[in-house]
Amino acid sequence: MKKVFGMTMVIALAMILGSFTPAQAAPKANKKAATVQQHAQIININRATVDQLTTLKGIGQKKAQAIIAFREKNGKFKNIEDVMLVKGIGQKMFDKMRGLITVK
Repeated sequence: MKKVFGMTMVIALAMILGSFTPAQAAPKANKKAATVQQHAQIININRATVDQLTTLKGIGQKKAQAIIAFREKNGKFKNIEDVMLVKGIGQKMFDKMRGLITVK
């Protein structure tokens, strides 16, 4: 209890002096919120750019380019499972993407 009170007083004093903002008090929470926010958007693998695809866990620059090359050569993906036809994308990687990708 003393620690909480002491920390609250330090934060309050710093805020009064203008050298501290509440956002600085919890940088880990803000970083986690940003990560969740990044993945909140569903990515259409039939229209996504390399940059959009690389936001998916496990998809780097090369795999993103492979997805786009496959799409350009073979046409649009008919369902999300078709992404496993891209060389280097198997069931494990697909499971990480499921729920974050769409073809509609």
